[in-house]
Amino acid sequence: MRKPLVSVLINNFNKENFCEKAVRSALDQDYRKTEVIFYDDNSSDLSLNKIDFLKKKKKYKNLKVIKNKSRGIISSYNQIKGIIRSLKKSKGQIICLLDSDDWFKRNKVKEIVNFFNKNKNQDILFDKPVLFFESGETKKTSTQYENRKNKWPRFPPTSCISLRKKNLESIIKKVSNNNYPDLWIDFRLASFFAIKKKQFNLLNDHLTFYRQSATSFDKRYNKFLNIAWWRRRNQAFDFINQIDEKNTKNYQTFDYYLTRLIKKLFSIF
Repeated sequence: MRKPLVSVLINNFNKENFCEKAVRSALDQDYRKTEVIFYDDNSSDLSLNKIDFLKKKKKYKNLKVIKNKSRGIISSYNQIKGIIRSLKKSKGQIICLLDSDDWFKRNKVKEIVNFFNKNKNQDILFDKPVLFFESGETKKTSTQYENRKNKWPRFPPTSCISLRKKNLESIIKKVSNNNYPDLWIDFRLASFFAIKKKQFNLLNDHLTFYRQSATSFDKRYNKFLNIAWWRRRNQAFDFINQIDEKNTKNYQTFDYYLTRLIKKLFSIF
């Protein structure tokens, strides 16, 4: 697998101002054996017009488009559905995930391939994001990503996740349970690989531009005072319990019991 084909799976919904940049960044890589699977989740804007125009260009012949006709009401499930459908259409041995409002540095795929070539027994890899703000300012994240003992890992966002295709295919259904509407694919994959497969690999390189929105959940609210934040944590513990039921040290902590207490006090979740 010295020079494998790499498939970049891009999920899109109404990101006409950003999606073209995401696609170009994935196909204009220093590493040339790259394809893009662009999944549009029934957008109502001009996203598909822009991508269909790109697809007509000879240099972007490795761009494939999936047009979903019916979008569900729960965004996290829609994301997972898009990845599953794109995965089936992909031909690469390595999969890179990319949200349509983020983009890659030109050398990202090359660095991802280098890692997997040198680490034959590893199946998941994270790179670090460069935060991109609406003002145009960029900043390398200072977050300390790590595989924490007795807890789910502190991990980079979806666009910083790369995996071996065969392993993603084998576990995608295991992490796609529809009982957790507030848990996105990044949490599910990072937790499964860290806890069940004992894998947490982090490149010390900032290879992905991660767009920051002023309306994102954790910026709008003091998270500790918001019931939605606690509901998400409660689902996180349920998910960890599901994938690692016999190993209670991974979820029965002070944090676990506090979250369960909050759930009991606020029975709405």
